[in-house]
Amino acid sequence: METVLDYCLSYCCMCCSCYAPRTLDDDLYEPLLLDEERAAVNELLNYLNREYEEKPTLSEERLRAINILTYSRNDDLQRSAALCLAEISERLLHPINNKVMEPLLTLMESRDIETQKAASLALSNLALHGHDVNKEVIMRSGALQLLIKLLRSPNEEIQCNVCGCITTLATTDANKKEIVSCGGVPPLINLARSPDMRVKRNATGALLNLTHIDSTRTVLVSHGAVPLFVASLHSDDSEIQYYCAAALSNLAVDATHRASVVQAGNNKVLRQLIRLLESPSEKVKCQACFALRNLASDEDNQVTIVEFGALPPLHRIMETCTKDTVAAAVAALRNLSIHRRNEMPIVRESFLLELGNLLREPMSWDAHCHAAGTIRNLAAGDQLRAIVEKGTLDSLIVAFMRSTSPLAVQSELTAALAVLSADEQAKAILVNAQDWKVFSKLISLAANSHHADVQYNSAGTIDLKPELITANILGLLRYIERFVKHPDPSFIHIGLWTSLQLLKDATFRTAFGESAIPRFLEGMQQRPSLPLQIQQLAQTVLDNMG
Repeated sequence: METVLDYCLSYCCMCCSCYAPRTLDDDLYEPLLLDEERAAVNELLNYLNREYEEKPTLSEERLRAINILTYSRNDDLQRSAALCLAEISERLLHPINNKVMEPLLTLMESRDIETQKAASLALSNLALHGHDVNKEVIMRSGALQLLIKLLRSPNEEIQCNVCGCITTLATTDANKKEIVSCGGVPPLINLARSPDMRVKRNATGALLNLTHIDSTRTVLVSHGAVPLFVASLHSDDSEIQYYCAAALSNLAVDATHRASVVQAGNNKVLRQLIRLLESPSEKVKCQACFALRNLASDEDNQVTIVEFGALPPLHRIMETCTKDTVAAAVAALRNLSIHRRNEMPIVRESFLLELGNLLREPMSWDAHCHAAGTIRNLAAGDQLRAIVEKGTLDSLIVAFMRSTSPLAVQSELTAALAVLSADEQAKAILVNAQDWKVFSKLISLAANSHHADVQYNSAGTIDLKPELITANILGLLRYIERFVKHPDPSFIHIGLWTSLQLLKDATFRTAFGESAIPRFLEGMQQRPSLPLQIQQLAQTVLDNMG
């Protein structure tokens, strides 16, 4: 701020001497205009002196003063206006409008580099630090075309300011598409290779924001962004590493782009992402995990990532990092566990113990989802026995019984329990756990959950032991009623099959006969839309009522 004041003060003195010595062009400067310029400088000087410690505002008088300096034919006065706007922009809290944008855009088109520097900084500040509506005003003003033009400025300070501004603007889908359609991608890619670290960082950040929607991802790939991101993973700057890992993670959501990412570095990208799992920066570790997770959506990458040594650093992250990074590591592990060849390496690395510990920690919902998914994958392979022996099933039960678990977590936990219940030892543990409360909760979820997967998984896990039926008759009847009335034939089939098994119990048979379910089953015969197998099973249930 002192620099701004000093500059304005020095120029105010020049104004007072009427720009002596005068030239042949003096007749172009009317005396009144010189007075206005002098008054405008004084107005802004008083404003900056008086309100520096307060929240700045842009009154009509101050905007008029800025406009007088902006449209002056004197470069130094224009520079004063730009410097004042840069100073004000850092702390201006109220929304801007077109009256603010008009002089600012004019100053950005100045022939004077220093004026462009200050004006571009002011615009970047208004977008980043100002009111939320500022970004909309900036986009509506037509500033984007000028910003993209200034990306080609030879001045690194201007490049840095403009890239930062575009990064901030690229936070809505509409703005991302507009930046791409206006030709912003090629100059941003060019600046992401700049030797100036600030420019490189800001340009890479802008490109990262453009990777968040599919249509702009395709344009980025077509303009050669993938090799740029892959090469920049090797940067010494942790911010650039973070941006590039995150960008590659976003690109790897699409199968075609995943192939481009891996081919760009001939698998070297996988090795570098694995190295970044050991980064001293936690957010770099986190984004490397996400990138590996998405790349591990392809079968070949699943095997390669494990062969390249990803499991030990993933395990260390789970042991030492914060909750969000741990969740990202478990998400990567989940995708790696899909491939049968990775099962034994995962078990040998002692992940089962770590997954069990994680499931016992409350409130780590994302991590619980991925931990349960990993256990389900391993149980569906050849590791079911290891899961039981390592006590991981016990941890699943602890997590399952938490009443605060969100539906998404319940879905993953019940899916894992359903797979594990195929094993007799695991089923016995489930039935007897917590004084049969697990059995009761499974029935309750099958009967009352609003999540179809939770219902289905819970029903598939229930063990119909005679000693547990009587105490849970009402819940079982509610569960069967919901399933036989479900629009999905697979639900109807489970409900009918369960009824057939339970009818072997006399107490249940009596309660079933007194319920409304038999009358509903009789009506199934008049529903030709139902598969014949369902209709026949419904009749079999009715025939077995005694």
